[in-house]
Amino acid sequence: MKLWRAIQEGAGVSRRKAQALVRTGEVELDGIVVLDPYLELDPDTDGVLYLRGQPIPLSPRRPRVYIYHKPRGILCSHDDPHTGDTLGRLLRREGFIGYTWAGRLDRDAEGLVLLSNDGTLISRLTHPRYGVEKVYHVWPGGRPRKDEMQRILERMKRGIEDAGEPLRILKGRFDGRRVVVVLGQGHKHEIKRLFGHFGLSVARLKRVSIGPTVLYPDLPPGGIARLGRDEVIRLYTAVGLDGPAGL
Repeated sequence: MKLWRAIQEGAGVSRRKAQALVRTGEVELDGIVVLDPYLELDPDTDGVLYLRGQPIPLSPRRPRVYIYHKPRGILCSHDDPHTGDTLGRLLRREGFIGYTWAGRLDRDAEGLVLLSNDGTLISRLTHPRYGVEKVYHVWPGGRPRKDEMQRILERMKRGIEDAGEPLRILKGRFDGRRVVVVLGQGHKHEIKRLFGHFGLSVARLKRVSIGPTVLYPDLPPGGIARLGRDEVIRLYTAVGLDGPAGL
């Protein structure tokens, strides 16, 4: 196993990030800094591997995927000097070492976030080139009329430009109480920016699915549940990956 691969699998980061961590001197093998990400490792004979002072197991990881029902008030960040309510701290507190997430949500948003120790899966779920569809329920402020909202949704499908970025939805419908929108990309604050373009605020925002994975209706806010084998395989297939061994 190459060193970068051990870091990628042990820490749940992308290949590029794993290689960068090695090259910047963040990795030690038996107390000696190693700068070559392509160094061959032998799990049977090599010693202890550390990333930023934390031990990294040399044995292959077992890929896992979990659903997290993010409540409002939690910040999708590893750490933040202004709040203790971050997803990174929650994961460490719950023993999710080497995990990261796909599906960043604003602090005041809620709903589905996917957690995994597989950096390749996370990368494909978040990169726009793979076009993973995400479904949101949006409660707009101001109680727009249904015909007005339908016209706005048609405009959103055609796309707008905001701060030099093209923003658009793939699908949208309004049932008189909430708007259901489907996104295929992930620009920052995209839904709020889309609605704001038409003079609408977002009173409540909840993500209910990422690709084939749907938020469990009985999973309460703050709850974490492990995906079953068939659900994991469907998720990997959706981003062009083979189902992982060791499920």
